[in-house]
Amino acid sequence: MSDPRPLAAAPQPRRPFTGLVGAVEGLGLAALTLVRLLGLYLRILAGRARLDVPAFAAALRQSGLSILPAITLVTLAVGAILGQQAGSFLRRFDVPELLLLSTTYAVVMELVPLLVGILVAGRAGVDLAVRQANLSVSGEVDGLLAIGIDPIAYTLGPTLLAMLIMSFAFAVWGGLMTFTAAFLWLSLETTVPPALFLDAFTSVIAPADLLQAIGKPLLFALLIGLIATVNGTAAGRDPQGVGAAATRTMIGAVAAILLADLAVIVLTGR
Repeated sequence: MSDPRPLAAAPQPRRPFTGLVGAVEGLGLAALTLVRLLGLYLRILAGRARLDVPAFAAALRQSGLSILPAITLVTLAVGAILGQQAGSFLRRFDVPELLLLSTTYAVVMELVPLLVGILVAGRAGVDLAVRQANLSVSGEVDGLLAIGIDPIAYTLGPTLLAMLIMSFAFAVWGGLMTFTAAFLWLSLETTVPPALFLDAFTSVIAPADLLQAIGKPLLFALLIGLIATVNGTAAGRDPQGVGAAATRTMIGAVAAILLADLAVIVLTGR
């Protein structure tokens, strides 16, 4: 005689990095990932390890050429918007020096680094999280470990290096595009002399400020890579975790970028 009692459902395994304990685990994985990456790059510099050149080239295309049109379009649009707003302000208040000084500082120190970080997160960061999640879901991580390959170094090593290089290039390119668009717009709408733009830049941006403006996108790229790795690993063996990893990476990366930017401002006073 069969037992009429319904069979109890098998308990679902806890998804990695969920809850308070999971948050601590995620931070630990991020720290461990950072240590492993530093060790990998040091071994490459010492000639004891080799960079995966094909993966690095593919990552450069993924985090570079594919984002370049968006970076160019967004920064040109932002520059045009700033030029239009600055022209409107100058028609009411004739203080071109003060306006250009404040606008130049805001663009170089805050606007362009934030735009670069968010766009890199939306393209390269999400792609990295999806790739890491697919490795976890398909069980390829176990295969990599079985043949002695570190899965984190395999996925993140070349990608993070490409993200760092392209973030630096995008910070320079984005600043040039923003200033070009703002300069052209103001030149057409106002009588501000072109030399005043150069004077404003050299007056308000010190070498330390310029280094900080370039260093911020590099810090953002590092945070994006760590967040993408943690969220991709958190997918476990659940296929639905791939989409969740992409969503969490985008949200977490934007939040981390803004908080990191605020921390740099507080700590440096700039």
